[in-house]
Amino acid sequence: MNWVWEQFNEKGAWLYRIMLLNLMWIGFTLLGGIIFGLFPATVSLFSVMRKWLQGEPDISVVSHFIETYKGSFIKSNIAGLAILGIGIFLSVDLYISQKYLGNFFVHLVLLFVCFLYGLTVLFFFPTFVHYEMNSLSYLKQSFFMTFIRPLNSLLISVIFMMIMVIVYVFPFLMVFFAGPMLSYPIMWIGNKVFKSLESMEGK
Repeated sequence: MNWVWEQFNEKGAWLYRIMLLNLMWIGFTLLGGIIFGLFPATVSLFSVMRKWLQGEPDISVVSHFIETYKGSFIKSNIAGLAILGIGIFLSVDLYISQKYLGNFFVHLVLLFVCFLYGLTVLFFFPTFVHYEMNSLSYLKQSFFMTFIRPLNSLLISVIFMMIMVIVYVFPFLMVFFAGPMLSYPIMWIGNKVFKSLESMEGK
């Protein structure tokens, strides 16, 4: 009976941490007016997740999140605005290609570039919390990481799409679990890619 109670308490504590982390991610995104809050809040989300994956489950979610949010606010927003700018540029290109050019090959190339862009964005957050660089170097490093382990990159994209479908079907998950659900597999795979990169550099 004691073992059952201990397991219940342990699982309940983890559920509380996950829900707290997700609510902080949403709250601090809104605190920054969404545009200026999204990137530092997501960086903070990944930073907490990285600590958990490194075997530090007892860190203070609130303290670490707020500290990371404040410390990364300017740097993450500089990179974030660059990411948004590139995304808008690619969206306009896709619209022009589809609406006016009608060239299948050009459109296919643009779709592939958009796919690489999406992978770069997904790798950006693990890269940001793993390395210490200037803002725009994170984008170059994230783009480079998509080619180090192609299968892992493909796996990240598949997992991301699956979770987005799950959240779409069960929208209440957005309020309680969406952030950790997305960040955990991406950060886990990101750590695998970092180890591959570090082993390549050590040779």
